[in-house]
Amino acid sequence: MSDWLNFLPMLLPTALVAAVLVPDSLTRRHVISWRRWINIAVATQVAVLLCVFAIRCWGVASGATDGLFASSELSSGDLGVASPVLLDGLSGLMLLMVAFIGWVTCQYSIEYLDGSPNQGRYYRFSAVTIGAVSWMMASGHLAVFAVAWVVMNLALHQLLVLHPEQPGAKRAAWTKFAINRVGDVALIAGFAILFVHFDSPYLHDIFESAGRMVSDAQFIPTTLLAAGAFLLIAAVIQSVQFPFHTWLPETLNSPTPVSALMHAGIVNAGGYLVIRFSSIFELVPTNLHVLAIIGLFTTVMAAAVMMTQTSVKKSLAFSTIAQMGFMMLQCGLGAYTAATVHIVAHSLYKANSFLRSGSVVSDAKAITGASDLKQPLTSYETTFAITASCVLFAIVSILLNVSPNEKAGGLILGGILCLALSHWIGEAIRSGSRWLVVQCTAISGLICLLYVGCYLATDALIAGSLPSLSMPTNNLVVTSTIAAGFAGLLVLQLRIRSASDSAWLQTLQIHASNGFYIDHCIRRVFRAFASA
Repeated sequence: MSDWLNFLPMLLPTALVAAVLVPDSLTRRHVISWRRWINIAVATQVAVLLCVFAIRCWGVASGATDGLFASSELSSGDLGVASPVLLDGLSGLMLLMVAFIGWVTCQYSIEYLDGSPNQGRYYRFSAVTIGAVSWMMASGHLAVFAVAWVVMNLALHQLLVLHPEQPGAKRAAWTKFAINRVGDVALIAGFAILFVHFDSPYLHDIFESAGRMVSDAQFIPTTLLAAGAFLLIAAVIQSVQFPFHTWLPETLNSPTPVSALMHAGIVNAGGYLVIRFSSIFELVPTNLHVLAIIGLFTTVMAAAVMMTQTSVKKSLAFSTIAQMGFMMLQCGLGAYTAATVHIVAHSLYKANSFLRSGSVVSDAKAITGASDLKQPLTSYETTFAITASCVLFAIVSILLNVSPNEKAGGLILGGILCLALSHWIGEAIRSGSRWLVVQCTAISGLICLLYVGCYLATDALIAGSLPSLSMPTNNLVVTSTIAAGFAGLLVLQLRIRSASDSAWLQTLQIHASNGFYIDHCIRRVFRAFASA
């Protein structure tokens, strides 16, 4: 495939990043034309990516290429020079997702910010953010990846301080600024070690060398252990894992489209870093074990806090933290394909949730009375719900010829899916309507089918981007801890729904509603930046 097709999707992101050079005075004078051109540019980016996918599909159908994206041809083209662009299945999928969500938020912002004196500045840094994220996703060079990563976070900071007259939002933005700088240093340190060790800044060369080290069972030097640890720190900070999550719920005073862009796109960058550099993480499984435990703890903590929130946006914020924790858990289990599916699904869901947050009152009226169902399930009903969900998942797996036991983290993730579906079926049983139980059971089967189907489609698309010898986590301590964590979370949720008057539960709810006071500790550490 010609080199021009590899660089074509990156022309518009380059132009979007260049929007940082446009002065605010010019955007204010021509705000209507400015926002129109930004919207057209982002929409065109979506169209270009769809065309690239179509061309690749045509190439596969005609036999010109072996797959939609052949990453091996992207590290060196016909000119014999290495390329800073790595357009493979993983980056292509992420690019399309980022462009689509960016276009949706920009379109939404036309009416949302109409008349605001800051809308020119908003579109300026939205363009920079979308362009920087796009370059990070498609980067094939360590320096390009690092620069795009830093620019992405700096542009987002400008969006978070769009209304400096709001002290709460300003304090949260500067706390995030300080925390992100720690992540930036960790990322650059990890990249510097990789460059020195592999003697190449190009990702394709690094991944090939790392793959050979795994396949040949070579000795892993301490320097690569340190590189993996630095990348883990950068990923954990970027994806708001405990204890670096406290700033996210405090940024809710920012404009709704900024929240949508941040929750649906920016915080996913940590997960993408782990998936993209999975070849490096596979060298030292201990890093993956640590990542799985951090993800589990973040998920359980954030889910417990989320169940006690009364604010819609704050509940969505802790939902994002819990989802990012679960995504990191998937990465820690070596389930990179499942994590990729999670990134795409969560991004689309969260963008929709924030952009529809204004309709919460009408949504609440539609489910009036549902929250009054407090009677606990009997042991028979609980057994039926769990058995039904497990049977449905097993049937779908057999029909699609998928063995969870052969997939990294397959049994654990399948069990978590069954727990979620069993809770949903249990809620239907609680209603007392047999017809609703039948409906929920049928929809649960459809969800299993969609999940496994999306998994297989994503696996086929990004298989060439992942390590060929992925080592699933089989550490007994890790798997036992994960099982215990989610079982405990399910029990806690059932106790809360049953309106228990237990003193310990009421105390836990009070502490959880305040986020276990972790934000106060973090604020003390970064007090100088938070008061900037």
